[in-house]
Amino acid sequence: MKTQPNNKRLLIIIGILLLANLVLVSFFILNKPVAKRPMRGDRKAMITSFLQKEIEFNQQQLHQYDSLNEQHRTKIKAMFDEARRDKENEFKQLTTNNFTDSSIINTAAIFAAKQKEIEIVMFKHFKDIRMLCTPQQQPKFDSLFYKMLSRRNEDRKK
Repeated sequence: MKTQPNNKRLLIIIGILLLANLVLVSFFILNKPVAKRPMRGDRKAMITSFLQKEIEFNQQQLHQYDSLNEQHRTKIKAMFDEARRDKENEFKQLTTNNFTDSSIINTAAIFAAKQKEIEIVMFKHFKDIRMLCTPQQQPKFDSLFYKMLSRRNEDRKK
C-alpha cells in the first residue's frame, strides 16, 4: 500500500524536473546573446581599413566614401522597410486567395522584383565606390573588392 503514494511523489518529482529542463532549454535557445549589432561598427571599420590600406584611399576619398555610404544606408534601409511592409501585405493577400498557384506565382514575382531593385541599388553603390578610385586604384579595387565582400560574408556565417 505504500508504493502508491511513493509513485505519486516520484511522478510529481519527475514532472518538476521535466518542467525545469524545458525552462532551461528554452532559456538557452531563446535567449541568445545579441552579438550581431556591435559587428556593424567592426564591418564599417574593416571596409574603411581595406579601402585605406589595400586600395590606398586618401583622406578625401575616405570622407567621400563615408558620405556615399551614409546615403546608401539610408536608401537601402528604406527599401528593406518597404519590402517588409509589402511582404506582410502579400502574405495577407495569399491567405485571402487561399494559396492558389497563380497567387503564389504572383507573390513570388513581386518578391523577386523587390529583391532585384535592392540588388541593383547595391551594385550601383559598388560602382559609385569604384568611381571614387583614381585610374591607378581601379584595377586594385576590381581585383580585391570581391575578396573583401567574400570575407565579409564568411564572417556573417560564423
